Amino acid sequence: MKLLLATVAALALGGPAFAQAGHDMSKMPGMGQPAAAGAQGAGVIKKLDAKAGSVTLQHGPIATLGWPAMTMPFKADPALLQGLKVGQQVSFTVKPGATPEVVAIQPK
Repeated sequence: MKLLLATVAALALGGPAFAQAGHDMSKMPGMGQPAAAGAQGAGVIKKLDAKAGSVTLQHGPIATLGWPAMTMPFKADPALLQGLKVGQQVSFTVKPGATPEVVAIQPK
């Protein structure tokens, strides 16, 4: 039992030192890369409130986020929504989060 505890302690204390001892962790997948700006989607505008900065989109699957096709509301900068209309097909970029946000949108 003492040997097992000593081994676990050595690994726990030595692991961080190994990771910092000149090993370039930035080459590991996802490490050292800037955060993604957003994921691409395509859909149809179902509701639009440009003044409030809200758009409801019926969109297809967004594979990079693991989202299935669905209809959902998004917040958006009111300036992005100017000139858009309900029923219009659009392509968009969404930034996921607690309140997903459309950060770019354009008619198809």
